[in-house]
Amino acid sequence: MAQSKRANDFLPSLPQLLVRILDAVQDDRADLEDLSERILQDAGITARIIAVANSSFYYRGKSCDSLDRAILSLGTDAIKTLVMTAAMKQLFGQFNQNHPHFLKQVWRNALVTASLSQVLAVLTGYARPDEAYLSGLLVDIGRLARLSEDETRYLAMLEAAADDRALVHAERDTYGTNHCEVAASLMEDWGLGPFLVDAVRYHLEPAPAVRDAHHLVKLVNLAYALGRPGPVADDTLAAADILFALNEGLTEELRGRVGEDVARLAGSLHIDIDAEGEWDQGARRSLSQRLEDLNRLTQLQGELAQTPGILHQRRALQRVLFLTFGVEQSLLFLVDEDQAFLRVWLDGEEEPAFVLPLETGRSLVADAVLEDRSAQVTSDGLDALPVADRQIFALCGKEAMWVEPLRRESGAFGAMLLGVDHAQLASMMDRSGFVRAMGREITRALAATPGAGSPAPDGEGLERRIREMVHEAGNPLSIIQNYLAMLRVKLGEQHDAQEELGVIREEIERVGRILLRMREAPEQAEGAPVSLNREVRQITDIFAASVCSARNITLEVDLAANDPLLGHPPDHLRQILTNLLKNACEALDDGGAIRVMTRDPVNLDGRQYTELLVRDNGPGLPQEVMARLFSPVQSTKGEGHSGLGLSIVKRLVDEMDGIVLCSSGSTGTRFQVLLPRAVAQ
Repeated sequence: MAQSKRANDFLPSLPQLLVRILDAVQDDRADLEDLSERILQDAGITARIIAVANSSFYYRGKSCDSLDRAILSLGTDAIKTLVMTAAMKQLFGQFNQNHPHFLKQVWRNALVTASLSQVLAVLTGYARPDEAYLSGLLVDIGRLARLSEDETRYLAMLEAAADDRALVHAERDTYGTNHCEVAASLMEDWGLGPFLVDAVRYHLEPAPAVRDAHHLVKLVNLAYALGRPGPVADDTLAAADILFALNEGLTEELRGRVGEDVARLAGSLHIDIDAEGEWDQGARRSLSQRLEDLNRLTQLQGELAQTPGILHQRRALQRVLFLTFGVEQSLLFLVDEDQAFLRVWLDGEEEPAFVLPLETGRSLVADAVLEDRSAQVTSDGLDALPVADRQIFALCGKEAMWVEPLRRESGAFGAMLLGVDHAQLASMMDRSGFVRAMGREITRALAATPGAGSPAPDGEGLERRIREMVHEAGNPLSIIQNYLAMLRVKLGEQHDAQEELGVIREEIERVGRILLRMREAPEQAEGAPVSLNREVRQITDIFAASVCSARNITLEVDLAANDPLLGHPPDHLRQILTNLLKNACEALDDGGAIRVMTRDPVNLDGRQYTELLVRDNGPGLPQEVMARLFSPVQSTKGEGHSGLGLSIVKRLVDEMDGIVLCSSGSTGTRFQVLLPRAVAQ
């Protein structure tokens, strides 16, 4: 595993892509599909994530041979840490600063090869186009690895080689292996499948040598040849005919279409692939800003965690807002227990200064909370607002006011109002994702404060407090890890202190693993049965109080009398039920009905199962959706259940060794999830 660990350190990424990925990780509204799409635009980050997901710390008995599976295994917190580490190395690493043109060319070649592999996979009927894309994306990681380990000699070798075959010969003479073999070795260490590895290992072989090879090997071989810059060579056209009997016209069309797509993507990211010299300084500034924002978030988490009481937490928040944006005046509105009013207290006052009905149209603040969107108003737009909003604006004491809604899973929580000048407003508009992330941290901290929400039962309260304490302890560890990584890069790999820094890093990671075990302690240990009914009740209560209540949807829950056990960690079940309920709500008009049932035991082919049933009375699924029910297809929200949610459901049920069935007609849709029956231990 040593080589795969080193891979996490040497695979560089374009700063423009790191910015986009950090934005997605920080945005609570970004879904798995959006995050995966952004990550799959960069070979370095994709390789890091798959390598870590298949490491001994995260391995769960089955290799992660796709990015989606790796993201599900790691979770967004781990993804954020990986991307932050890459971003710091991008800013401080000498290689990334010295060779931006080479990295842009590698990025372009990898993305073109990946896209062509996927297009060819669909065209030729390969069952896993995503696997073809991943193979194509990783074709050049061997070059990146070798350049990082032996920069001076290998860069000269790259510049001197007339073509890929000349480079392979030069590598063999110097190192004994070529970059294709280096890449394949890394991928094997990461636990990727043999055909996926072979597709990269043999992507430079001549077409006649791979004509009888596995389908995936042929796809990537042709895709790489087609993706090379310049006109399509005669030998490439011959390869298209040999491998897949593609004619010249179609081959040229596919290559041209993908080339245009990649050029558009580069333009949207402001990546000038042909430009020589240093990185675009705007991209470096954006990346630096994202890192600063994330460190500010960590600081806010730490301050709020160490500050008891809402009043003191508000002052801690004001300090962070001042340090981050220069905001001197802010107000904090909180929703009452009945979700009927927004209230705000001024310093030293026992009674609220404003009590705003939580009704549409009554105030700018209430509208922002109800619609869960930030709102901005300047002095020019005051005349159209109710008097209460004008008074609140005056209290903020600036040229403009920013309203950021605060929301938790069970519904609205309040709003944060910031008084800003025009320059601060422009800065915050550029960093709106960061402002929203700050709102989430504020909500989490305040919701855990006595008096800020409904008290939890003793057992659940203890569990929540343990989780909060572990989360709080993890914040300073994250800061230490981030600065430790920066220090290691600044000192250089040959510095005498590197060994000691490595020991510190390992000990910090060990503390982190201990904390993770503490966080999981209140729940059942992995493999120990938990109450299925309890998990179902928790999720349905959240939906009943939020989405269903807002749309007048009836949610009926009928739980098995014997309270069946779930023999898997509950996170999978929570995600499955959440996705099914979300799809059902989206398929229903206002006033519809959903029924959730659990049954145990259910016998199928002589095997005992526990059943989870989700049924709605919507219009049913279109035939084209039923035909590809569990495939990641374009969403048809408003017409039925579809999109990425059901593909995730299928994947999670498969991992639990279960079965998911669906029937649909004019009277509604019914999803039946059968999970292996657990027994008490």
